[in-house]
Amino acid sequence: MKINIIVSADDHIKQKIKYGFRLLFQPFRVELEFLKTLSPDCPNIFYGRQLPNDSKKVLWIRSSDEFGKCISNSTLPTTEAISSFEYAGKKLPKIFETLNPLNSLLDFDIPAATFILASDFQDLISLERDEFDRLRAMDSLQFKLGILGFPAVNYYSLFLKERVEEYFGIELERKTYGGADSAIALTHDVDFVSFLNPKMISREMFGIAVLNRHGLPSRERATKLLFPLYALFGYDLPKIGLRFIFNAENSLGFKSTFFIKTGATAKQDIPYNFRSKAMRNFLNLLTTEGFEVGIHPSMTTYVDVNEFVREKSRLQDFIGKRVKSVRQHYLKFTAGKTIQIWEKAEMTCDSTLGFSREVGFRNSIAFPYPLYNFTEDRPSTVIELPLAFMDGTLAENKTINNDQALAKMKELIKETRLAKGSASILFHNSVTDPIDFHGYTEIFPAILQEIKESGMMAGTLASLVDTFA
Repeated sequence: MKINIIVSADDHIKQKIKYGFRLLFQPFRVELEFLKTLSPDCPNIFYGRQLPNDSKKVLWIRSSDEFGKCISNSTLPTTEAISSFEYAGKKLPKIFETLNPLNSLLDFDIPAATFILASDFQDLISLERDEFDRLRAMDSLQFKLGILGFPAVNYYSLFLKERVEEYFGIELERKTYGGADSAIALTHDVDFVSFLNPKMISREMFGIAVLNRHGLPSRERATKLLFPLYALFGYDLPKIGLRFIFNAENSLGFKSTFFIKTGATAKQDIPYNFRSKAMRNFLNLLTTEGFEVGIHPSMTTYVDVNEFVREKSRLQDFIGKRVKSVRQHYLKFTAGKTIQIWEKAEMTCDSTLGFSREVGFRNSIAFPYPLYNFTEDRPSTVIELPLAFMDGTLAENKTINNDQALAKMKELIKETRLAKGSASILFHNSVTDPIDFHGYTEIFPAILQEIKESGMMAGTLASLVDTFA
């Protein structure tokens, strides 16, 4: 199916509006054309302030002047002025509301709203950052509008699909994930692989056990003090965690992506020997069994292309395969630089875009989509599958118990499935730590079972992106 879209807009927003349309039609088997005139061979959508007089069978989406002002002034729309509408049981925001006398249902600038929510424009212009130079969840439109818990852009997409089908009397075919309507990418950040590590001994024995930086009870502090000793006698929890995750997934026929570190550029990086015999055996096992090995680059690489490429090359040379997928350590990301670094490093897939201190859909989107290269004002070559939740966000939340954490994970998986979408989820190999992740050796298998019973596809990041067609 081919659809022609005529974009009548100022030059500084034209590519951004086209990107918004591309995302809206991304879940469907549709070929978009952006011609300057009407096409006689396919349905036509006109985007602009005024509908051309000579067009009788054109779906008109009226543009909003406010969007252009936001882009020019590097500002976001005022959330207090945003109304909403009910669709598919969700309360969706009418960002950039307009009056459309020909179609009262399309009374907001839907491609502009999509761009604002999904493109990382918020990250690009944000002045308030956390201590790790990250966009804070509480500063996002998603948080302020109360839509972080579901992928609003998926519903924009479904809403526009219905309008197009109704207007033109056609049916748009959905893409699937190897035949499944929805999918979950199982991913694991390997931040460290042993407690027999000088930095880990310092952190566990002195920082946590002696100085009590985490405010633990005395019994748990004593246990932490013993972790390196346990490791010395073969009970090394991070190593055990690698096999625990692998066995749990492999037993269900699931495959996943393990993100491996090969460098350290800041104190938050814990260096480990990824070339050790144990890691060589484990990485060989992963590649042999159809799992994916991705790069988990060190702290400064989100703004340092040379270091990023060095770390990626080390891993690639070691495993003898191209490394296609990335997730930045600490989810560090800045829209003005990181995307270009990934492109220069020839990355194919990313799954960094989530909030470290809040779970949910940071970009309001739950399907693979191209990022936006702001420097060159175009869609990126890197495909993003956003991160819906990671274990640490919920494990560190002392206001909820494990039952509530598990329920929240299941809820986000359900929201992904209801939106006929996909997302990645993250469990670390430290999930076997009985102090930091108490009870998570039960939570992780329960989540795998939830995915299996739901009928969703479960696989590696790269395979999920590749099968979305």
